[in-house]
Amino acid sequence: MAKLLNDKTFWKNTLRIAVPVAIQNLLFSSFTLVDTIFVSRLGDVSLSAVGMASQWSFLMNLVMFGICSGTSVFVSQYWGIKDRKSIHKTLGIALSVAIILSTLFFLFSFAFPRGVISIFNKNTAVLSEGSKYIKSVCFVYPALALSDVLSIVLKSTERAKLPMYTAVVTTALNIFLDYCMIFGKLGFSAMGVCGAARATVISSWVGVVFIVLISCIEKNILATNPKNVFSFNIKDLKVFFRKALPVILNESLWGLGTFVFNVIWANMGYEYYASVTILKTFENMSFVFFAGFSSASSVLIGKSIGKGEIKRGIEDSKRFIFIVPFLSMLVGLTAILLRTQIVNLFDMGNNISELTLQTARMLILIYSLDMPFRMLGFTFIVGIFRSGGDTFSAAKFDLGALWLSAIPATLIAAYVFKLPFLVCYTLMFVFEDFIKLVFSVVHYKKLKWIKPVTQEGKNALKEISNG
Repeated sequence: MAKLLNDKTFWKNTLRIAVPVAIQNLLFSSFTLVDTIFVSRLGDVSLSAVGMASQWSFLMNLVMFGICSGTSVFVSQYWGIKDRKSIHKTLGIALSVAIILSTLFFLFSFAFPRGVISIFNKNTAVLSEGSKYIKSVCFVYPALALSDVLSIVLKSTERAKLPMYTAVVTTALNIFLDYCMIFGKLGFSAMGVCGAARATVISSWVGVVFIVLISCIEKNILATNPKNVFSFNIKDLKVFFRKALPVILNESLWGLGTFVFNVIWANMGYEYYASVTILKTFENMSFVFFAGFSSASSVLIGKSIGKGEIKRGIEDSKRFIFIVPFLSMLVGLTAILLRTQIVNLFDMGNNISELTLQTARMLILIYSLDMPFRMLGFTFIVGIFRSGGDTFSAAKFDLGALWLSAIPATLIAAYVFKLPFLVCYTLMFVFEDFIKLVFSVVHYKKLKWIKPVTQEGKNALKEISNG
């Protein structure tokens, strides 16, 4: 292992991708953190309502993550052989799917805002606040979808700094607009949760414009004739969806599973759900330490396999398998020690109940203990199996652990045995992450996750198999 970790080329390439992506995710999480802290000053009801509305957005984001993960499989391997034409076609397919998906989410949210919130909770005050928020924030969905696709293509072609710079612009603008629109500062009217929604919409669309303008100026991979992007045909669509569909279904069904969990938590009490909202914000912040390595893993392993450097791809995967659990233990230990201070950030207005605060502290403890197992499983599924081209097995392990293990166990715990909220939340982690990790380790050792999409990669794999 020491020999593997002493590879200077690995660290140079990894940090070139990981650091900008980590900073981008840190800024995006700060975006969410500021929203949550500001909204928490409006009280439990507003915090819970916005959290529930955000879970609807989270469902779309997960489907988009599936589209982007499938896109990354192709783009990173095509980048390995510098096939720009195929990259542009893949970009066109991803953009088309993203636009259709985000438009559907927008139309449903705008037409039925109370219906969306009522899935989580029937409390009159929560329904009122949540529906106001989601009817305003739904205009952000197309912007988020476009930004996701453009960013993943840039990251997969080792141009990770532009998404980072975009995150700087959008985060700074969102914080400023949040302050002005939520509380009525600097000449703005105080709009409460609607102000938070409008700040998100404005800053996100500015981010899309920024990334397009800079791409045109610096002539990166996105700067091409639209005809090149939308020149794909039925054959291209079939090739894309043969690999990408398992990933899209994986993230969609995983998102639906997470949706089920959130319905369970919301119906156990809006104060408990407010504590889950706090945990999710912390979870997003802690994930920045792993997002960079996950992107680096996807790009480096995919690029090596696409070029036909199979052994190099395997060696890099072993490095990430060691780095991620070690890093997650450090992050988890720090969070456990500072969990009281973390939770207190959300009670600056002294409007949050003690039950919410106490539950949030316990949730951070539970999550931190599970973090090494959760992040290692994530690395196998997203960073290794998918980048290697084995999207089907990645989906099988991810969804099997969720739908056949974690969801049934949690439902039985909550509604049959009527166990306490914290016990149910712990069981969710145990029955998902441990099961997934066991199957992932076994599959990884067999090396059947190496499935190139380029001819160079296929020829190299055939030579190794015959040798």
